[in-house]
Amino acid sequence: MRIMENMGIGRGLRAIVFTACAVAALAFAGFAQGPLPAKPAPAEPAPAKAAPTETIPVNASSPEAAPVKAKAASAESAAPPKPAPAPASAAGGAAADSIAIDAENGVDGGEGGGALAAEPPPPPRPKPIVLQPGRLDGIAAVVGDEIILSSELEAYAYMRATASGADPESIDAKKLIRDCLSDLIDNKVLLVRAMGDSAIHVRNDEVESMLNNHINMILRQNNITAEQLEAQLLIQQGLSIARFKAEIRRAIREQLYKQKLQQGYYFSIKANRRDVERFYAQYADSLPEIGESFELLKLSLRPLTQDSVRQAAFDKIRAAKRELDAGGGFEEIAKKYSESPEGASGGDLGYLAKGSTTELAFEERAFSLPVGRASEPFETRLGYHIIIVEEKRDMSVKLRQILVRHAPTERQREALAARLDSLRAAIKDRAGFEAAAKEMSVDNATRARGGDLGWVTLLEVPSAVRDAVRGLEAGQISAPVSEGNEYSIYMVSQRADSRRLTLENDYALIAEKARDIFAQQRILDDVKKWREKVFVDIRVLGL
Repeated sequence: MRIMENMGIGRGLRAIVFTACAVAALAFAGFAQGPLPAKPAPAEPAPAKAAPTETIPVNASSPEAAPVKAKAASAESAAPPKPAPAPASAAGGAAADSIAIDAENGVDGGEGGGALAAEPPPPPRPKPIVLQPGRLDGIAAVVGDEIILSSELEAYAYMRATASGADPESIDAKKLIRDCLSDLIDNKVLLVRAMGDSAIHVRNDEVESMLNNHINMILRQNNITAEQLEAQLLIQQGLSIARFKAEIRRAIREQLYKQKLQQGYYFSIKANRRDVERFYAQYADSLPEIGESFELLKLSLRPLTQDSVRQAAFDKIRAAKRELDAGGGFEEIAKKYSESPEGASGGDLGYLAKGSTTELAFEERAFSLPVGRASEPFETRLGYHIIIVEEKRDMSVKLRQILVRHAPTERQREALAARLDSLRAAIKDRAGFEAAAKEMSVDNATRARGGDLGWVTLLEVPSAVRDAVRGLEAGQISAPVSEGNEYSIYMVSQRADSRRLTLENDYALIAEKARDIFAQQRILDDVKKWREKVFVDIRVLGL
């Protein structure tokens, strides 16, 4: 956050990112993790992936990317009002203790209360902020065709007040409401802009897939069944399962629109070496330390696939191409033929940035194809592909693919793993590993460098690799790891529990941070311009 505060963009960005799903997600925040609370407690925003600040992540499109941790609520820590059928006064007596917007003083603090004598009292928390005590709900503002409910504003203000850590008695309620409403208006302005962009489309199957994933996460983390969730929703929050899903579905759809607009900004930003060096020189002290990380070397081998297996895969991909040539829809044919995980959703790969994949043949085809034309079948180490480009944006393309794999036999896999076991026993040091990788590795991205992957964090590598290297000391080599049609071994050259980012070891990561910040600044600048052109009607009195 320090970087963004230095740049003067922290608060505005927090609203655009944090409130994307948080306010609408209040109805289910209490079911995100841990025991079911009596009422939903304010959620904490999850940090964006591998970011030193609160950022606009490319993948932060679902409630998983919105706040999902929930603090356990207590009788002394009333939950914020939520957009639910029950009136605010029903929320554990919150209305009686609420601070209306026309209060002359700040939000009253309360006694910590309820703590055992042997434990220090918890810090005082702000009481819920209610704009119109006794009313079911109301409209705080209208932005274009979108509305901001009073309950949304109340909830966001409560979360902001809680997250600030300020003395409840020192909080200026009017200023807090003004700032929060401005944040939410900016958030809606971004949504209005995204929904008005004819190039941005959100499909129903995208929304439903993410909805199902989030429901399953709630069930898994709370160890409950769907029937128990439905019963608890009705008892604790007065929500039917249908309305519960409708709230999540709306939040997901809105976030997807904004995320896709934000992607365009991210991919349009170009940061050259000089830009990155200036960024690092200015903010090096603000970048946090990286957690547990490893300097890794990689050696990969691939078995020769039997001709009969390759032929069967080729026949299948040719059948898919014939159906495409006959006028079939790419999405439906991908669902029918593709053997990759995204095949079930029509082969949607999202955006591919130039230089972001080690499959050079795949990338070359993707960036050479005109929009709307399906490629001829082509081969990579994974199998046979057909791709179609749906959109091009500067240095990125939006793709769908059909993939038919040509997997080796189990006997071939066992023989390859045994060969790698012999290699790891024979290799004595880094120089030996580098020589072997240069001679025989099939990983084109690292072979010329002797398999050098540089420094990586555990979160950056696939789970199988993470499990293989986590317990290794410097100089040790992992057991063979299955990676698609390949097997790999990894050497840990160095490891550290934490370390600072440097241009020498982490240029790509620092460049990504720089692009994040540059893109965020541009978005916030544009939101200010768009706000002047969008109809905004503030209906909260006393501001």
